[in-house]
This record gives sequence, C-alpha cells and structure tokens, in this order.
Amino acid sequence: MSILLRAEIEKEYERGAIILNPYIPENLGPNSYDVTLHNTLTVYVIKSSKFSPRHSYLDSRGENVTKTFTIPPDGFILKPGILYIGCTVEEAGSDYYIPMYEGRSSMARLGIQSHISAGYGDIGFKKQWTLEITVTHPVKIYPGMAIGQVYFHHVNPAYNLPQYRYNGKYVNQSGPTPSLSYMDNDKKNSVPTDMEEVLMQILRPHDASSSSEEHSPTFDPNVNGC
Repeated sequence: MSILLRAEIEKEYERGAIILNPYIPENLGPNSYDVTLHNTLTVYVIKSSKFSPRHSYLDSRGENVTKTFTIPPDGFILKPGILYIGCTVEEAGSDYYIPMYEGRSSMARLGIQSHISAGYGDIGFKKQWTLEITVTHPVKIYPGMAIGQVYFHHVNPAYNLPQYRYNGKYVNQSGPTPSLSYMDNDKKNSVPTDMEEVLMQILRPHDASSSSEEHSPTFDPNVNGC
C-alpha cells in the first residue's frame, strides 16, 4: 500500500477524488498536505467531589460533560495533564484513498502531541479531523497554526465498494468532537451467544447424580499434597 506523492495528491484533488477544503497550494508538501488548527478547543469537565462523583472520571459508555472555548488571536497556553480536543480547519479525505493524519515534526519538537492513537482514517471520511492534543510542558498555541499533515494511501480499486466506505458516528462531525463511544452498538460490548453457552456450562452447579463416584476425587487429610 503506497503513499501518494505531491503531484498525485494535486492531480487527484483537481479531479475531485481527494477532498481538501480549503485548498491552499502552498500547504502541499512532498507527500502530504499541511492542515491547520481550528480556533476552538474542547475539554472534559472532571471535578473530584463527594457531592458529584459522576464527574470525577470519564465514562466510556456515557456522555461526558465538556466545555468548549475559543483560542484568542494572541494564543493560549496548553498545560500538561489535560486532554484538549481540537480539530483541523480543513476538511480532508477521500472515497478512493485511505487518509492518514500525523503531527508535524516542528510541533513534536515543542512537546505537542496532536493525536494519541487516532491517526488512521477511513476511506469515505471527508470532514474535519479531530485532534487529541496533549503537551509535555506548558506551550502556547495559536489559531490557524500548521499543526499536522494528512497523507493518502493507495487501495485496490477492485475492492473499494461504496457500501464499505466509512459511514460511522463521526461521518458528519464538525468542530472539536469528543468521544461518542456511548453510541457504539451494544452488540460490540456483549458476550457472543456461543461464548455465553460456554460460560453457562462452567458456572452451572455441579450435578452429583450425573457423574460417577470414580470421577469424583476425595480428599484424605492424612496425605500431604504438593
């Protein structure tokens, strides 16, 4: 699975196979397209209080409380130990190539991590990219700064079927979007039917009448065990 180079990205953008909105030719690199930081950030509201225990942690199966604010033109200082959910100004993606996101090296050298584990995109996604931003020490950021880059992988067109393109819960996301894990299908969190039967057999009370005495070991207190 090879990566598109500059001329290929430009060609595929011009024919509409790649979405880059807004498109600024100067942001096109040797094999990627630079994306910039939107002027809004979202943080989770986590308060440790005996009167509000629900807000002292995040719930992966619940809708968590968040707060969104605007980054002022003169910048905002990020602090360690806080997850800032941001997004790109640009919408970037494709129905024909797999999009990927990586933080810029210049940002990494400042201790800014702009995605934790969600850099791998889905074919069919064409919206703003959510950024999971953390820092190793206080760093001042600015709206519109180049924060990352999107690049594109070739796929086998014979298997690129429309019904298998991304159509998940983030398909129409706009702005910084917190986790929607609470919307995951319950079946993904349930035990498969065949596994349920296995567990039932293990946990089912032992029926003494159905087993012979020779298969029931006895304990002799006069014999030392290992």
